[in-house]
Amino acid sequence: MRFSALFVAFMTAALVSSGVRAATTSTATPPAAEAEPKIEGLVVSRPGGGFLGIQTAGVVLRVTFYDKDKKKTPADAVRITTRWHDTKPRFAVLLPGTPDTFSSPGVFHRPYNYVVYFALVGADDKVIETHSMMLAGSDK
Repeated sequence: MRFSALFVAFMTAALVSSGVRAATTSTATPPAAEAEPKIEGLVVSRPGGGFLGIQTAGVVLRVTFYDKDKKKTPADAVRITTRWHDTKPRFAVLLPGTPDTFSSPGVFHRPYNYVVYFALVGADDKVIETHSMMLAGSDK
């Protein structure tokens, strides 16, 4: 009896170490569902569909373009003009850093307790759309 118990334990250990599992110990995990893509920063819905992700990184403001499926997409604007008033009226132009992201010069300072007005400008120098928002929480 003792011999057979040792034999079973030895064979089980050998099978487990070789990667073979017994049918009773199989733990099948269901495939993970695809996670919904996450938009970084504050999310703004666009009138024609899609989204803008507005994020501050230190003193730089980044605007990223997303499609309806929340995947990065090339921008349909050539520049973004911004204006705000913290201690005095300020203006900045965001230029493309990548095909889907616009970045500002380092002019946005904490605390972000002011309203920023955005104007997306198209290739023909006409405003495509405008947005205004508080930047509080855009650095997360």
